[in-house]
Amino acid sequence: MRVLTVCLNPTFQNTLLFSDFKIGEVNRAAEHYLDASGKGMNTARIVSQLGEESMLLTHLGGPRVEEMLSLCKKDKVEILWADSHSEIRTCTTILSDGKATELVEEPYPVDNSTEGPVRALFSEAIHRSDALIICGTRAPGYSPNLYADFVKEAKERNLFVLLDLKGEDLKRCLPFGVDVIKPNLSEAAQTFLGLTVGEQEETGELEEKIKPILKQIHQEHHTSTVLSRGSQEVWVQSAEFFCVPIEQVKAVNTIGCGDSLGAALTVALYKSTNLQQAVQYATKIATKNAKTVRPGTIF
Repeated sequence: MRVLTVCLNPTFQNTLLFSDFKIGEVNRAAEHYLDASGKGMNTARIVSQLGEESMLLTHLGGPRVEEMLSLCKKDKVEILWADSHSEIRTCTTILSDGKATELVEEPYPVDNSTEGPVRALFSEAIHRSDALIICGTRAPGYSPNLYADFVKEAKERNLFVLLDLKGEDLKRCLPFGVDVIKPNLSEAAQTFLGLTVGEQEETGELEEKIKPILKQIHQEHHTSTVLSRGSQEVWVQSAEFFCVPIEQVKAVNTIGCGDSLGAALTVALYKSTNLQQAVQYATKIATKNAKTVRPGTIF
């Protein structure tokens, strides 16, 4: 199986582990890691770790391109990229006292010349792919219909398509027959209800508002929804609505858990596992990710 992941928002991820971290003081990390990351790279790395062929389509630019390519090669991900003529951002995870704090750099805009080569790379890669995953926000500078065009092209070739998107990017793609969407709770609430909520907020009233929308999406587009809620049970809407519990573990780093879920779902569903079994399998992979220090890894 060969999976093409698209994410137009690449990231270097610094992960720093502290025995104790105090704001306003000098803090020395006990461990430090640098990884190729962003939702797309985390997803592509998990696909590779699950034993499948993995490709990532993105853009790169600035003085650290070779460093990023080297990290991707180490993770056995084939990277397809266009020159963005802008630097690759860096995000930082601080791990201390059982908690993860994420420091996020906003993406740099891509050059106007970037989109054409990205589209050409996609059209070439989709011919040698079995499944497509599109995840994450687009860096500024791309056409708003880009992801929808990708989904349309993939479905014309009858590929399995999973989306981990939010907002208008997600809405524009739905008419083209997406197989599975995988938002988290806060993304779904923002996209479909215009509400801002935390991923693990108390959700009794929210469930009653979201469930009819997920049912409508399936009725209109034949698209299943797998909605993650942090450490709480996963909501799944297909022909029927059901929940899948999450194993409760002591998490080390939750960065990449949602990406791991999407990667494992795609692999399982492509291999004809039924949806409930696929979600159960994917939650176990996501839990493995939560128990590791580095993002988007189960080793």
